[in-house]
Formats: sequence, C-alpha cells, structure tokens
Amino acid sequence: MDSFTQIVLGASVAAAVVPATDRRAALAAGAVLGTLPDLDGIPIALMTDNPVLRMTLHRGLTHSLLVLPLIAVAIWWLFKRFGKGRVAASPVRWFWAIALALITHPLLDAFTVYGTQLWWPLRPPPAMWSSLFIIDPLYTIGLL
Repeated sequence: MDSFTQIVLGASVAAAVVPATDRRAALAAGAVLGTLPDLDGIPIALMTDNPVLRMTLHRGLTHSLLVLPLIAVAIWWLFKRFGKGRVAASPVRWFWAIALALITHPLLDAFTVYGTQLWWPLRPPPAMWSSLFIIDPLYTIGLL
C-alpha cells in the first residue's frame, strides 16, 4: 500500500485508542509508526538491485506479526521511561495505540495483490487477499 495511506491508517488507529487529551500526539506518533515498517526499504535498496529480492526482503521481517509486537513493546517502554508523561499516564491505551499502528501496516499490505509475509520467519505462502489497489484513494479518503 502507498505510504500516505499507511500514515493515515496509523494515525487513525492511534488517535482512536488514546485518551481524548492525547489525540494530537497520537496522530503524530501513529503517522510515524504507521510508516515505520516501510523504512527497511532504504537499507534493502543498498543491498540489492534485484526487484523480486527487494520485495520479498521488504515484506518479511519488518512486516511480521511475530516481530512487530516485540517492537511495539520496546517503543512503548522507551516512551514510558523517557517520554514526557503521556504514555506513563495512560500506559495501556498507549501500548495498544503503538501496537495497532504498527500491526495494521502489514495487515493492510496483505489486502494488496503483492501480499506480505505475515508469519515471517515461518514459511507459509505470503498472505494476499487482493481486495485493495496499491494506491486506493477511496480507501484513504474513508480513513481521512
């Protein structure tokens, strides 16, 4: 899915979960977290120019439902420990905001024709439900 849609989805789910007083901060955090799994494309592009290898590497580790919850816990702990108090004031809601902003990314990618390796490092076929276009303005407008 395109980056803008991932940003909007991450921001939307994060803002929906946190207390009303933290919505603006959740929109920003969710936007960053919603696109975080795609940032692995930078080092992968430096490693290979093979487009098939780029796609399979990209939608692997950083899109795994086995890995992203661990990353969510680490990010949540960092914000709780070193943040300005928002996460510490509502730790459970912020944990779910962070986790959902990350986890919805590969789930949305699975709805495209390219699919994603949701259970990496296990080896089932990539999940691809082919019900959304890679750039789908109707879906994105609905989120906005």
